[in-house]
Amino acid sequence: MQARYDKRFFIRLASILVVGVIAIVGVALRQRPKPPTPAPDGVQRQGLALMGDILAKIAPTGFGQSRRGQRLARVVRGLAARGRVVFSADIAPQALCRHEHGQGMLYIKVLRLGHKLVHQTPEEVAEGLFHEAVHMCEGHPAQSRIDEECDGYAAGLCAGAALVGRTQPDVLTIEGATVAEFVAREYPHLSRCPQYQPVGQSREWLARRTGLR
Repeated sequence: MQARYDKRFFIRLASILVVGVIAIVGVALRQRPKPPTPAPDGVQRQGLALMGDILAKIAPTGFGQSRRGQRLARVVRGLAARGRVVFSADIAPQALCRHEHGQGMLYIKVLRLGHKLVHQTPEEVAEGLFHEAVHMCEGHPAQSRIDEECDGYAAGLCAGAALVGRTQPDVLTIEGATVAEFVAREYPHLSRCPQYQPVGQSREWLARRTGLR
């Protein structure tokens, strides 16, 4: 008799545990951020054509011919070839990389003007593409550090300048601050990573171009 009651107890306990696990999984799925909504097909086609034009114009420049520029451009082209570059009005920054279902996705912002969706300027798109390509080279964006963000901003600024033929100063700046100062202000939660290696460059180069100390 006692064995029968023990068996019923364990069956009820197992049922409670199963229901609890299902509830936890359900909450986690509901709280998981949804991917940004892609812009309509016509906007996607325009964006991909714009991106192709940007990459073609950067390619023959000093930045585009450098090991760093070539590697980052390959990352962008590879993502586009696999259908993992998406234009969306649902993101706040110029561009955003996410990992979805084990794959990296690169989202590029489009702007809402009334009922229309318009693309950013080519220079802004170039900055976003090459900035986020740095994160795609180095792994999951959630693991970003101050050093990597400085590397990303430096890549974006150099790509944008190469596109329009503008000479950049020795120390790159954003809004009147060095890149390192800007990153420290905008990302106060990020920590340093002394082992970080910039894409196609040295840590000395990163420190010299961004003011990172």
